[in-house]
Amino acid sequence: MKECQLCKHCYADDVSTCPKDGMPTMHTLAGEPILEGKYQLELRLGQGGMGVVYKARHSYLKTQLAIKIILPDLVGNDPQLVTRFRQEALAAAAIRHQNVVAVTDYGVIGGSIPFLVMEYVEGESLHDLLAREKKLDPERAFDLISAVSAGVGAAHHQGIVHRDLKPLNIMICNDKPSMSQAVKILDFGLAKIKSGELLGSFIQAQTTGLMGSPYYMAPEQWADDEPDSRSDIYSLGVMLYQMLAGDVPFKGSSIPAIMKKHISDPAPMFASMGISISPELETAVMHTLEKDKAKRTPSVEALISELREAIYPQAIGIHTTSGGGAHPVTTLNICTNPPRSTVFVDNVAVGQSREDGWITLNGVQTGNHSIRISKEGFGDWQNDIVCDGKPQQVYAELGSGGASSAAATVAYNAGIGPNTPQNLSMTGDHASEVQKTMVQNWDTGRQHIGVQSQPPKKSFFSPLVLASVGVVVLLGIGVLGFGGAYMAGVFSPKKDPGNSVPVNTTTSPVPTDTQKTSTKAELLAIPGGSFTMGRNDGNENEKPEHEVNVAAFRMDKNEITNSEFFEFMKASNYKPANGDKFLAHWVNGKPIGGEESMPVRFVNIEDIKAFAAWRSKRDNTTYRLPTEQEWEYAARNGSKKNLYPWGDSYDPKCAYMDQNNNEPVSVGTQSCPDSWGVQDLIGNVFEWTGTAASLYPGSPGEIKPTSEPHFMLRGGSAFQKSTGQNAITSTFRIAVPGSRRSAELGFRLVRAE
Repeated sequence: MKECQLCKHCYADDVSTCPKDGMPTMHTLAGEPILEGKYQLELRLGQGGMGVVYKARHSYLKTQLAIKIILPDLVGNDPQLVTRFRQEALAAAAIRHQNVVAVTDYGVIGGSIPFLVMEYVEGESLHDLLAREKKLDPERAFDLISAVSAGVGAAHHQGIVHRDLKPLNIMICNDKPSMSQAVKILDFGLAKIKSGELLGSFIQAQTTGLMGSPYYMAPEQWADDEPDSRSDIYSLGVMLYQMLAGDVPFKGSSIPAIMKKHISDPAPMFASMGISISPELETAVMHTLEKDKAKRTPSVEALISELREAIYPQAIGIHTTSGGGAHPVTTLNICTNPPRSTVFVDNVAVGQSREDGWITLNGVQTGNHSIRISKEGFGDWQNDIVCDGKPQQVYAELGSGGASSAAATVAYNAGIGPNTPQNLSMTGDHASEVQKTMVQNWDTGRQHIGVQSQPPKKSFFSPLVLASVGVVVLLGIGVLGFGGAYMAGVFSPKKDPGNSVPVNTTTSPVPTDTQKTSTKAELLAIPGGSFTMGRNDGNENEKPEHEVNVAAFRMDKNEITNSEFFEFMKASNYKPANGDKFLAHWVNGKPIGGEESMPVRFVNIEDIKAFAAWRSKRDNTTYRLPTEQEWEYAARNGSKKNLYPWGDSYDPKCAYMDQNNNEPVSVGTQSCPDSWGVQDLIGNVFEWTGTAASLYPGSPGEIKPTSEPHFMLRGGSAFQKSTGQNAITSTFRIAVPGSRRSAELGFRLVRAE
């Protein structure tokens, strides 16, 4: 058989010139371009480490096929090649799933060259998709990896392991309506015979830019252990990491360098790659990349479950007791008294109610569910509800003194917005009355929500109404009497016998939204000096150490809080551009009660500039973000060169880190200050600096061009780790886009001395 050197079409041995483009042909395979008298080879599609893939046509059925011919010289001239290939082909053919390329036949050319007949799919590989789009958003990555996992799972259930999952082996068809149908996995069960492909794939990766097997192999495969299903999960994890970060986690200039990283190095945190994803999603990805396969995500089903919970947390996946089939899900709004109570659904903790008592659970499956609400010092509240797809609302009054209690479930069919209700008002003066009647105010007007066994309407002149009128009259008389007494001097301030200044014995009222309040900036003086910036035993962007001079400055003692930022927004009528993420962690544009002293988050560079300008005008000075040099100078105690603000060893009592999410605590709650009293420099939230993305003088790295300015972050967040390759210290630094809004991003300001 001959092939055109240009268009790669296949011809008989007597064709010396391609009739399509006039280019000379070249001999490739012995014999005619037809296999077993029925498979007509038409076009070479590509060549890998094992052999060559051709587009073919069935001579009788006229269907298009793909045929992979295994070339012995590419797989080490294994004398058992034909036998082993046949066994693997049988295994691959046994997998019947829409996301796995079907194997339909097997044969041998000349008694020594095996081939495999497969369904022909037209589209692009995942490698080509990622080369074009670089990275994918979490939702799209989830759709892709779900489809791949479905096919992989079908094989695993038959005891078949792929062993060589990589983007080049994932095809995405052009003619399918959804991603779940479009994904096709190639080369199932063939990795056992590829004794020479490891080196071949790496050489190909270096010369063509393709990502071969070494970048996706599990640690146990490098140790020559027998792979199992968890080895495939590791490869899936590498691909998922690449989809989200835009690159694989482990790279190197040689096979040994890559092997070492797979075996011993932890995967880089996404923040160090300049990628912001939720802590839950990062945890799910890192679970797939555990070195010890016993600690790794145990199955593809578990992988998809963890990813779904991370990306779509509202779908809490509670079991249903109803029959099979697809059913609508229910939105469940629960108001607890007291607030900050823990909510359990079917004995699974699903969250804690907010300061206002509310928690919203979306995606509760149809069926019967047991609700339990607990808080230390109170008796549990318990009840069973039936979810039928309609919104449900529950008011839970926990019993005092250890007594358990229960209340009715209130169902409503009103148009419900995505946020938890904030303006629920209840008639009645204790829990039992609340169980009888509830009134809900929505934007559409006042609506009455009925529950079972609601008592009949009473006359307007009921005893309750008459009593209320009497109370109002008595209050009016009391107010008049109090006013007269005040005018007569009965309530004049007491005077200290030794001082002529009146001493007011009444307490000041709590400020409300309508009152004018002002938070005084508390900045601490930091004297100038020189210090050693960076460290030679840190990450690459922390090297090399170099001397820096810093002028005297003043720095905010604490990170800017929710209350301070709200004061600014209210005073200046500031509206964050594209601020949906920012406002999402507040309620009705205001900080949640009890979280006023937590650091403000989701702020970007433009927000900070606006805040600094407002506070500068208010205080008649000039505030700005600290430079990286100023920030590290403060965090390392200047010339002391400490690794942390409190010393050279990490102390968990001194920083809020190693948490399961990025929820911070109030500023100064868990902090050991630096030498000048500045708090929370490590942990709680990452802090913006005003320094553009940069490398240190003498660094061998390079700054890649970006579509928008990037700025350096310092200090780590609640979710960041205190140990490992990316442990947070006073020298840790990463760059992110200035427009980034994220749950771990906060700031503090400085001004010149």
